[in-house]
Amino acid sequence: MFAVFRRNPVALVLAILLHVALAVFLIFEVDWRDPLKPIGGDVQVVQATLVDGAVIERTEQAKKVAERDKAMAAEQAALEKRRAEEKRKLEQVEQARKQREQEAARKAADDRQKAEAEAARQAEVKRKEALLKQEQEAEKKRQAELEAKREADEKRRAEEAAKAEAKRKAEADAKARAEAEAKAKAEAKAKAEAEAKAKAEKERQARIAREKAEAKAREAELAAQFQAEQDESEEKRISALIKQKVERNWDTRPPGTDDLKCTVNVRLGATGSVLLVRVIESSGNPAFDRSVEAAVLKADPLPMPESERLRAKFSGGLDFIFSPNN
Repeated sequence: MFAVFRRNPVALVLAILLHVALAVFLIFEVDWRDPLKPIGGDVQVVQATLVDGAVIERTEQAKKVAERDKAMAAEQAALEKRRAEEKRKLEQVEQARKQREQEAARKAADDRQKAEAEAARQAEVKRKEALLKQEQEAEKKRQAELEAKREADEKRRAEEAAKAEAKRKAEADAKARAEAEAKAKAEAKAKAEAEAKAKAEKERQARIAREKAEAKAREAELAAQFQAEQDESEEKRISALIKQKVERNWDTRPPGTDDLKCTVNVRLGATGSVLLVRVIESSGNPAFDRSVEAAVLKADPLPMPESERLRAKFSGGLDFIFSPNN
């Protein structure tokens, strides 16, 4: 109760004053009702039951007191809840403080442990440095002794090596002179043999080259002869095919020209197309000559050989003799 008064003194004073006022009204029975008016002739009389205003007032006051008590109880409950919440928060703050203190103590202990470990490590480092220094001095002394021994050994080995080198050089000089004399004799013999062998090889190479040239000439001659025969055969075959195709298209021969003949020069393209037809030896009959030219043009394109060389020859122009009897 005192805690409530400390937290809400105004509300508590107002509540006390309200209770006092209610008590005064109840004691003196203050009538708050309106005065009764006289009933007139035009007023309809209504049968009603008289209710004591004081009872109603006391009921209302009791109801208000009950509501006020309920509100104060709710406020008290809220206050208790806030006190519990504040207590819980205070406990949490206290727990956090204790944890911080424990953490600080643990950290201080860790720091002390680290400091002690670092001091021990530094002491160990100094001890190892002193030991290393002693070892280095001992190693330096040992190295000096080894260096002195090495220099003495090297000097002794150098003297022995000089003596051995002098002996080896003398023996090598004698051996070199003997080898030089033997080498000179062997070189002279080898030179004579090489000259004889080179002369024989030169004669053999000349004979082989001559024989190869003669064989190549014979092969070229045979190849040219074979190619000429092939070209001649191919030329005759293509000429016959051309003549056959032209004769198949020679369907406008004038009558009575069986004993005539006409020679024409035909120039062909790369694919056998007829580029030019020219009468170089007339039959004496212009109609007959024109029929030959027409037959050649009508037979376009004419057969062509597969050989590029013969194609060039056919493209340059060929002479054909046309005669109904031949």
